[in-house]
Amino acid sequence: MPPSRLASAGLVVLLAASSLVACSSIGEPAAPPTTVLEVATTTVSPADARSDFVSEATGSAPILEGLSDQDLGCVADRLLEDLDPTEVMTLTRNGPRPDQATLAVDALRSCGLILDVVALGLQQAIDADPEAPPVEAACILEGIVDEDLVPYLEARFEHGFVELDDDEANLLLEDTPIMANTMRCSTLALFGQVDAEAPPVCTGLAYRTGDMMAELLAIAETEVDGPDLSVLTGVFAATDAIFAWLVDEVPAELRDDAVLVRDATSRIGALMAEGFAKVAEADPGDEQAAMTAFLGVMARVSAEMESTASTVEVSTERLRDYLVATCGESVLILFELLSGVGATT
Repeated sequence: MPPSRLASAGLVVLLAASSLVACSSIGEPAAPPTTVLEVATTTVSPADARSDFVSEATGSAPILEGLSDQDLGCVADRLLEDLDPTEVMTLTRNGPRPDQATLAVDALRSCGLILDVVALGLQQAIDADPEAPPVEAACILEGIVDEDLVPYLEARFEHGFVELDDDEANLLLEDTPIMANTMRCSTLALFGQVDAEAPPVCTGLAYRTGDMMAELLAIAETEVDGPDLSVLTGVFAATDAIFAWLVDEVPAELRDDAVLVRDATSRIGALMAEGFAKVAEADPGDEQAAMTAFLGVMARVSAEMESTASTVEVSTERLRDYLVATCGESVLILFELLSGVGATT
């Protein structure tokens, strides 16, 4: 199975959320003005520049909407430490020049507003997208610190907010928890189990499924021809951990089913990892060898699991029916991943 198809089957949650982590994630203001507004050269006092910034800054930078006058005043004070009042008024009207990107972000950081600004813009983007799951910005930013977002914000300012494409944004954010958080939070939202009364199995499954999807996304980002063996083995490593966790979370009458499904996915994953490791070691990069290995491993899996296939299928159906009835149809993504690589029917 081509990696693009596997990614499409296994990472459907990402489709609803990916735009939130890329260009639109910090709130997408209108295109920059085609003309630069000039500020009169008459003497401007620091107090005038500060007052002007507080009242007018959101006109050129909607990203700042939602900040209090006190917050905006703090940013103005910080800018006035490095710029004269006339320059601050020009920045207020036009937004920062590319060479002022670091200065602008430093001002936000000095006032403790990096996360606040990102959260405001992110929530604006979520609320404005009718196809986005009802994710809370606070969930996506869980575990994020200023240092994670400073390079991204600087790049946004340098590009005039609108020219930073998805790939560039992903590179700037790849070492942060944002992608994993987005997958997890989107899964929680799609499960519809975000309140305190949600069954623990649903909340726990949502968290684990979201983290799993983020891991698989990272694996699948490298384009290759033929079956992507790392993705296939990654699917089973990730799902095996979830099914192992489920053994202790399902009702007693389903425990044997959960154990059987866990053992089956674990064995299939082990067979795949073993077979593909040998091929990579013997002839790395050989596409024909990879395809031959894929067919050989799948044949071995099919032969070894043949005697228990019908029993595993019945147990899988019972486990699936219970989770759908308890948590909703969004849990099907876990089983779709397995059927996408031929592990279930």
